[in-house]
Amino acid sequence: MKEKQKKTKHSNAWIWPIKIFIIAIVLSLSFSIVSELALTGAHIAVAIVVILVFIGISIVFDMLGLAVASSDLNHFTAMAARKVKGSKQAIALNKNADKVSSVCADVIGDVCGILAGAAGASIVAKIALAANGDFISILIASSISAAIAGLTIFGKASLKRYAIKHGNEITLKLAKFINFFTRKD
Repeated sequence: MKEKQKKTKHSNAWIWPIKIFIIAIVLSLSFSIVSELALTGAHIAVAIVVILVFIGISIVFDMLGLAVASSDLNHFTAMAARKVKGSKQAIALNKNADKVSSVCADVIGDVCGILAGAAGASIVAKIALAANGDFISILIASSISAAIAGLTIFGKASLKRYAIKHGNEITLKLAKFINFFTRKD
């Protein structure tokens, strides 16, 4: 009997990574199509806005994933006893912190970061085509790539401490947002 439980437990270990793989592919494809539609033939200003939106989404979702992972279950359990709105969702988020963190930080955050880089590459390609590969265009292209990476890393690094320190508050706000759409409390 114990061998059957071990086999089932071992085979179930692959279910979440497979699900997250499929979610990542679907979200990446969806976001990529939207960004391609927005950037095809678009002015550089539109591309910059798209890049900043993707960077912003990447930073916020990285913060959400870390906040949920660092939140305290006992805090939400006490809130649920007092019937605080969103506390049940906060408990569910906390109990599934590994999955929530994977979806928020690894899937949505990383996919948006990658798409910000791809959108930057489209700007770089436009600059390179216009400038015929001279040194200034190479410098501008490299600066755009560095700025995208720098902004993303700066944003994520600056919000990590905040996410850890205020994990309970951030998780409760996320739970209330989810509660607004699900009405489970």
